[in-house]
Amino acid sequence: MKNTIKISGTLLGVILVISIIVSSCKEDDDNGNGGKIDPNTIATANLTAHFPFDGNATERTASINPDVNQGVTWVAGRRGQAYQGADGARLLYTLPANSKLKTLTSFSLAFWLKTPLVTGDPEQTIFEIGKSDDLFWGNLKIGLLRLPATADSLNLKIFFLKTGAEWSGQHIGFGKDIFLINTWMHLVYTYDQATSKFYIYKDGVKVETNEGVEDRWAAPPETNPRPPLGPLAFSNADKINFGAWRIKSESTGNDPWMGWFLGNVDEFRVYDKALTATEVKDLYDAEVTQINP
Repeated sequence: MKNTIKISGTLLGVILVISIIVSSCKEDDDNGNGGKIDPNTIATANLTAHFPFDGNATERTASINPDVNQGVTWVAGRRGQAYQGADGARLLYTLPANSKLKTLTSFSLAFWLKTPLVTGDPEQTIFEIGKSDDLFWGNLKIGLLRLPATADSLNLKIFFLKTGAEWSGQHIGFGKDIFLINTWMHLVYTYDQATSKFYIYKDGVKVETNEGVEDRWAAPPETNPRPPLGPLAFSNADKINFGAWRIKSESTGNDPWMGWFLGNVDEFRVYDKALTATEVKDLYDAEVTQINP
């Protein structure tokens, strides 16, 4: 009996020591930050632009401020504050001469989006790496396609450019019921020059898309052999644009279909590579630790 009591006491002592160690490790891991993870620690070397939109329009990696900040307001976002679009609202930045955004051959765009349904005539531009001699499409553009008023989800649009290819402009429109109206969602678009694959992720998970979305080609199907798209090739990249068609806000274009972006964007990041599925999940998980209570 005495031996049994002795063993139990030893076990209790071991349990107490383990409890103290675990508690100490937890305190060390938290580092006083409440378990928050900085999303900018994910793929740091490849982060080429970051727009936190936390009450201002400053781009943080190169400290770029917009040349034009027209009609944009800041509202409660997914993390801190967010960009609020409106009729006539836009941001326009001049790219520095040495900006990596001018020469992207692969990319990832990661951001929080919350937006109303787009109906009727307008198509909305959310973000663009502009092209001085093409104010319509630029080099890389994301936006929203118009839908009937009865639609229950969003239709996303992206365009990216490979100058010199037969199919130089890659236009991709894709809708799915998981792209919710007026609901915050974390989106990541990736294009990988090594595989010529385009992927969409929502809330850290890869989205299953229709045939013809993921595989990107530089020429039509009848071309033999058919070349994959490969590295992108931007041309005359000069501006970053949020919220508007450049032809509408900077020139004489005023067609009804050129809509202003009316929703919210937060924590917008551009990477110069296609993030892996693991990196996308890590980025989302880090973002979630930071979201507003």
